[in-house]
Amino acid sequence: MSGRTPLSVVVVTRDEEEFIGRVIDHIDFADEFVVVDCGSSDRTREVANARGAHVIEQEWLGWPAQRNRAAEAAANDWVLFLDADEIVTPELGRSLRRVLEGPMDPRDGYSVNRRDDVLGALMPNEARRANRLGLVRMFNRRHTSYGLARIVHERAEPPGRTIPLEGALLHWRGRDVDESASALNRYATIEAEALDRDGVRATYVNVAGRPFLRFLWCFVWKGGFRYGARGLIWSFLRATAEGLRWAKLWERQNVRGDLREPPAELLEARSSRSANLV
Repeated sequence: MSGRTPLSVVVVTRDEEEFIGRVIDHIDFADEFVVVDCGSSDRTREVANARGAHVIEQEWLGWPAQRNRAAEAAANDWVLFLDADEIVTPELGRSLRRVLEGPMDPRDGYSVNRRDDVLGALMPNEARRANRLGLVRMFNRRHTSYGLARIVHERAEPPGRTIPLEGALLHWRGRDVDESASALNRYATIEAEALDRDGVRATYVNVAGRPFLRFLWCFVWKGGFRYGARGLIWSFLRATAEGLRWAKLWERQNVRGDLREPPAELLEARSSRSANLV
């Protein structure tokens, strides 16, 4: 389209057959759709190809490096990163169009308001304002890339302004409570590893207090109470994730040895009592 900045939409995938078609179908103004797949065993690549996407295969490099490799594969300098289980809402789509039709500074990046679903309802964005505004998803790949310091929750780092886009980006996977708990548990392991690598120490106060504060943050401050039982469950799950993160960090820093075997002193104590009975 004349006068509009061309855009490549980029998705990093692995076994996303269920969702990859949906994310493509909700973007009707992209000039290119790039899918960078890491060893899918389902029909992710076939579904993306059928939708006209440019599909490449890339061995897993870690989240930041994988996204940077995906940006390199795009034909256009301006890229919009989406996850396969995300949906661009009509309002966000209109905001993207307005930006692309006007002047764009290649040093700038554009952030999105990403919101999760819980049991069929859209929840508030729980992130603090600075983190929410920092979720840059559209940028010029010649000037911006993903920082390699983070192994999880990676961020694009534009040298210019960060400009928020209007409209929500839906993170809608439709998990039930069991699936949500399993996903949060997996992320807690990665997050604990990142905290440990950054030199953060787990304390009794963190393990005990942070889950409680997270529940209050979600249920009270972010308005989870307005969503009834779903809001309560959402707040509880987020608090549980917080507790798991700090419990796993404490475990990494304080627990040594094989937990499948009892400590030697317990066995020695038992042996001593047995000998006294003879």
